[in-house]
Amino acid sequence: MNRFFSGNNITWGCMSSRLLLPLVIIMFSGLSSESVSAELMVLYPEVKGPFSKVFEDISLGAKEKFSGNTSLLALDEKTSAKPVLDAKNPDVVLVLGKRSLDVLRATGSQIPLVLGAVNDSQYTYPGILMIPDPEVVIDRLLMLAPSVKRVHVVQKAHGKDVQLKGASEYLARRGVQLMIDQATDLRDAASLYAKMIEKANSTDAVWILQDGSYVNSTIFSVLLDAAWSKNLVVFSSNPLHVKHGALFAVYPDNKKMGGSLGEIANQVLRKEADPEMKLLRDVLVAVNERTGNHLGISLSNDVRGKVDLILPAR
Repeated sequence: MNRFFSGNNITWGCMSSRLLLPLVIIMFSGLSSESVSAELMVLYPEVKGPFSKVFEDISLGAKEKFSGNTSLLALDEKTSAKPVLDAKNPDVVLVLGKRSLDVLRATGSQIPLVLGAVNDSQYTYPGILMIPDPEVVIDRLLMLAPSVKRVHVVQKAHGKDVQLKGASEYLARRGVQLMIDQATDLRDAASLYAKMIEKANSTDAVWILQDGSYVNSTIFSVLLDAAWSKNLVVFSSNPLHVKHGALFAVYPDNKKMGGSLGEIANQVLRKEADPEMKLLRDVLVAVNERTGNHLGISLSNDVRGKVDLILPAR
């Protein structure tokens, strides 16, 4: 305030009260809307590395995108969030993981929240699931293997699966057919995979869903053998599958996902957020170059620029 007046060569002594009062009101009303920052508190479980890096990266991304101040609170098994919430009184809370959500619920807090780092689509909060949006998975598939015409999925027989939400329609627009079989257990899944492999050719692909699609080590080996002998594309949401021979996998870009959660927190403050969990669109992609070479897939410079991790050919 002093800098403002000295910069204009005006002193308090020479200013009449008639001019002073309106000016003070204007300046303090500006403080209320612009100078007072909103507060975001990030709650996450205290875990040991390397898992702690996941929450650190999500928190960093949220901090960068949130329009205000951000504080972090790591929760161990005995920590209560209530004293810190009472002291900080944040405008919105970003909750990472089910355990953190349980801790927050136990406080009875009514602070608006954003939820992340969970897989359960039944939550009715604004937030992002750890389950990849099928559209981003399909885009990576057709970037790497544009000749694919059929995508096969073995799904656990428990009704609608959010992992496949809109996938059939999205593939159909790209001229690709989605073939879904439902299995009740591992034995049933093994039988379905065997039938699929028998009829498959080089225009077929197998999609291993995030929950495993009833794929254990034995079934995975069978799929890789078939992929090698019949030039099938096998892809997944588990980077470890790429290490062992799947063509590619998508996995979370934790910092970018955190940024998206920070943007949702901004929407919550503006009362513009949708009260539902969105599928993950901030992903990285890992590719097995040796498998790609065997399938006749050339990783051009353009494609390499869109791949985040390449396991080199051996």
